[in-house]
Amino acid sequence: MMRDVSIPLAENHPVAVALKDPAIQTRLWNAARAFLGRRSSELSPTQRTAEAEAIAQEAACRAWKRRDQFDASRDVVKWLVGFVINVAREFAKKRSHDTTGPPEDSTDLEALAVDPSRPLDDAIADKLLVDHLLAQLPPLDRQIVQMKYCEEMTCAEIGQRIGMNENAVRIRVYRAILKLKLVCGLTGEGQP
Repeated sequence: MMRDVSIPLAENHPVAVALKDPAIQTRLWNAARAFLGRRSSELSPTQRTAEAEAIAQEAACRAWKRRDQFDASRDVVKWLVGFVINVAREFAKKRSHDTTGPPEDSTDLEALAVDPSRPLDDAIADKLLVDHLLAQLPPLDRQIVQMKYCEEMTCAEIGQRIGMNENAVRIRVYRAILKLKLVCGLTGEGQP
């Protein structure tokens, strides 16, 4: 899992306490793995584990450097997960710039979408997390989000299917995603 970030033992700051807690360290590491998910299909399981560990470690270092920006009235774990997500995005962006295209030995691009090397428990955990988050939405918003992101429909197609104006669908998608970000603690506050 994560290595020690060298947090001073005498530190009573809530961020220090959280970063020293093995359960929270595991949650940060799992958040990094969940974010990597399909984005790291070209990595082996060992490489994915190492990258998740590096992301969690870097996020912990950044959080520690910015500990004075933490608002004690907020949830420290959500604040820390914001760092993990930002660092994971940077890693994913860097990796996408490093790649120049599909592997030369693969002629079928659809084969790249399946990752048989991904552990089944990670896929199940991701599915459970998505189901939990979608359950936070009203039924119509849940249906719209699923059509938009699972069925990859456009807002116009969704509007035609449910009898709603395209702009109204776009607004509902935006508000639903905003609500999901709030549920995850990704409000923009306290993020690096």
